[in-house]
Amino acid sequence: YEQARVQRAAVVLKEFLAERGRQFATVTPEVRQIPPSSVEVNLRVDEGAKVKVGKIEILGNKAFGDRAVRRAMANSRPIGIPKSIFLESLFSKTFDSTKLEEDKDRIRMFYSQRGYFLARATEHTVTMRDTPPGRIWWFPPMIWKKTKPGKKADITVTMEEGRLYRLGKINFTGVKQFKTLDVFAPGLFKMDTGDIFSTEKLGKGLQELSKLYGNFGFIDAVAEPDFDPRPDGTIDLTLNIDEGERFFVRRIDFEGNNTTRDKVIRRELLLDEGDVYNTRLWELSILRLNQLGYFEALKEEEAAQMTRDTRNNTIDITLKVKERGRNSVSLNGGVSGIAGSFIGFGYATNNFLGLGETLSLDAQLGDRVRNVTFGFTEPYFLDRPMQLGFTVYTQRFNFDQAREVSLFSGRNLIPLYESLGRENLLNYVTNGVGATVFWSYPLRRSFARISLTYGIDRQNVRTLNSATNDQFQFSNFLNFDGPNQLTGIITSRVVPSYQYNTIDHPITPSRGKSIFASVSVAGGPLGGNVNTIEPTLSFTYFRPGLKRGHVIGMRLLGRMIAGYGGRTAPPFNRVFMGGENDVRGFEIWSILPAVYIPSEGVTEVLNDDGSARLQPVIIDGERQNVIATQRIPIYQFIPTGGDTQGLANFEYRIPIVGPVVLAGFFDAGTNRISLPNQLRLNPGRVAELNFNHPGAAFENQSQVIRATQQIRTSTGLELQIMMPVVNAPFRLYWAYNPTIVRDFFQPPLAADPSLFPNQATMLRAAQQFARPSSWFERRSMFRFTISRTF
Repeated sequence: YEQARVQRAAVVLKEFLAERGRQFATVTPEVRQIPPSSVEVNLRVDEGAKVKVGKIEILGNKAFGDRAVRRAMANSRPIGIPKSIFLESLFSKTFDSTKLEEDKDRIRMFYSQRGYFLARATEHTVTMRDTPPGRIWWFPPMIWKKTKPGKKADITVTMEEGRLYRLGKINFTGVKQFKTLDVFAPGLFKMDTGDIFSTEKLGKGLQELSKLYGNFGFIDAVAEPDFDPRPDGTIDLTLNIDEGERFFVRRIDFEGNNTTRDKVIRRELLLDEGDVYNTRLWELSILRLNQLGYFEALKEEEAAQMTRDTRNNTIDITLKVKERGRNSVSLNGGVSGIAGSFIGFGYATNNFLGLGETLSLDAQLGDRVRNVTFGFTEPYFLDRPMQLGFTVYTQRFNFDQAREVSLFSGRNLIPLYESLGRENLLNYVTNGVGATVFWSYPLRRSFARISLTYGIDRQNVRTLNSATNDQFQFSNFLNFDGPNQLTGIITSRVVPSYQYNTIDHPITPSRGKSIFASVSVAGGPLGGNVNTIEPTLSFTYFRPGLKRGHVIGMRLLGRMIAGYGGRTAPPFNRVFMGGENDVRGFEIWSILPAVYIPSEGVTEVLNDDGSARLQPVIIDGERQNVIATQRIPIYQFIPTGGDTQGLANFEYRIPIVGPVVLAGFFDAGTNRISLPNQLRLNPGRVAELNFNHPGAAFENQSQVIRATQQIRTSTGLELQIMMPVVNAPFRLYWAYNPTIVRDFFQPPLAADPSLFPNQATMLRAAQQFARPSSWFERRSMFRFTISRTF
């Protein structure tokens, strides 16, 4: 037992409490003898009142206001929303006298970064005052809770600002590698003669100077600044540089790549053994490796162990990687008395056999659906940086009206429909088969690639009875112009594209940008019966957020589609928006324009008193009275896809713990019909309508409802949880939609009142075909999904 050690423990405990706002805490050692030769030591603690920071007053400041100076005091300033003026001082921080000197140093740095090189906080005073007990709202259980009396520490800081300094001359000493280093000075330090002298710019400039030397192998180059403040308000800066020696790369080794072959990593490195070490090329090499997505994100300062040999001026690099889950396997199946049986299998890898190849196989085989897709990509064809790949697929869907209605209703209605006779049901089989081949090549020493893709697919419908065949023929005749599914839709397209991509990781990006431009051309000399041109332009950008680990992301996307050669874009190729991939707060594919197209309807003919008019007909040789009807021209309301898409997405991602990220987002998008002449009806249908109703004078053009084309916006919060098995985040989000469409649309008038025999018949027709169409979009949305918006 030593009395001094007990007292020292008491002092340490008091200091610990003082750092947490308990400056008035007392620690009393109590020692009790325990016979024959032991003692019991108790430290009795009275925490006292907790001290919070009160008012902060700045004296002697003229160049900057009190609010700006207080913002520099990170340890003492109130907690709130930065630079929000009214919400900056929401909660007081705990007072810690030991950290007040750190805040004074931060004030000095704040001034020196803005040209006041000799500014300093000369002295400070702290005044303690008591605060009465209060009340706070406690949740749960939602009650007012009393608080204990406390203390506030009012801080007064006195400033000596000095004068504002500007940069004079920049001199370099010890320079041997560069003959004209002073030429680079304005670009390195972002300051020129006469500019306000900033120590912040100086610090960043010294880092850039070190990187400049590192690009030539001088990795130990050090620059020591020497300042000479002059009476005329300028500062002459002298940089004393110790360049050190030029280093060469002797050896590059890898650790942690248990599956990935060494050559897959080595071919992404821009440095080779025997080369002069280059800091810039090593940074780009780390970025290229991160873009592969094979490994956990590599950090430049932590990813490699560099061992110097100062005698031979060589460096050994050991790159340490941690491989991500590269394989994804799924197996599912089931048996149903209504839907029949099915089995599904899926396999995907982004690093097949450790060679960097991508392989995917997905199959679903059953009574209703049979889909098989196979894809393969070789990133280095013939050991050259040339990417080559292909995808082939086949799909078959067996539509049975009795079965589909039973699945939708949850009841077995197959016997009921079978009783109607199979010749009277809508039964058909859709078949599709296609293939895609793509090639891409990087532009020399850049992150840009040019690509060329060719794809061909054929889709057709095989009807299983005459009633279904008539239905498809009639539907194609009634609706928009385009190829007929019964005869087969063949699309042959070529897509040249350009992409510039510096995003650091494909799954968890944190910085970089991507520019993508493509033009898809289908038909014409390529064959097929679909002629379309579809240009697309996309820009994606990521950068660090306001705090370490936060990420700001944004995307801009524009797209347009049009037919050519006398043909229009098929309805299924038009633009549909809404859902988790673009504007998150709306239903999937619910953002689309609506139009009115020419059509005809059948209405009952009434007498003047409103009763049904009867007319005699001969049925099965007998005279019967039936209700008289009349065909009239109308405009039919139809939602359809657009031809022009504009989209903007913004996210602010905040890591919570482990793979969990909270993101605030804002989406805005529009889906428009910019080319109304591309939305035409079947010419035979228009001719028939005008023959039956010459007074309507229908044109082969739809009437666009402009209100459905307005911009939709959505904002909200999204919880993202990265799932390593599928290498994609599980997303749970809530969205609020500031701009929505809620309206009733009145159809145009096609029938002249003179067509009707009386007013009663006209009113009946108006009730049937002139009623406003409602368009009602939800104000908020709650949804979960697996994928990323961008």
